[in-house]
Amino acid sequence: MKINLLLIFLFCFSFSRSQSVQAVDSLNIEICKALVQNKNLNNEIRLNTITNSHIIPYLKKFEDSITRQKTFELIFFRLHKNCNEFVALFPQSKVDDGWALQYEKPLENITKEQCYQLTKDSKYHYFENDGNKVEVTLSQNLWTEKFSDNSTSKLHFKQKGNCEFELEFIESDNISRKNMSIKGDKYLYKIYDEDADSYRVYLKNKETYYTFKLLKQ
Repeated sequence: MKINLLLIFLFCFSFSRSQSVQAVDSLNIEICKALVQNKNLNNEIRLNTITNSHIIPYLKKFEDSITRQKTFELIFFRLHKNCNEFVALFPQSKVDDGWALQYEKPLENITKEQCYQLTKDSKYHYFENDGNKVEVTLSQNLWTEKFSDNSTSKLHFKQKGNCEFELEFIESDNISRKNMSIKGDKYLYKIYDEDADSYRVYLKNKETYYTFKLLKQ
């Protein structure tokens, strides 16, 4: 009986979470449209506009302050995932090896043989935009990330042809990753260059390329 009740609770929680993400994504589509329409304005004005016209009215639907905070986090990080115009409002990485945004496809300078060497090692790291280091452990088909606050993320790893690999989100207790992704979300990365210390990788989102260095330990 207890197991059945637990299963019902987990199903209801998962359904509620899915509904919340869908509602926020619908809101974010309108926010992203607004950013495209006012792209010639000052960025501070653009942020104030979407905050006053879209975000605040949506958050007023929730009376509980904790729910409002969690909903705001979901809006913020889902915008980072799905709206390139929103990402472009914020400064690029503080470190040379961090994430960068560009609109031209990176030039490829690597062989398939070099790409297949990725799985020969198990320890890597990369840097967030704020300069914090993220440690990566690659073990068979599991990609585990450890963040500076000791939170973690787990993703399925699948190496594909043409120097690509796919990460499928499993779970995370990191504030950005758990809001940015839901279980089953897939991300396709491409290795486009290598040097003695790192692989250069990009993730394409619509017309935009997000590049970063996956550094060898």
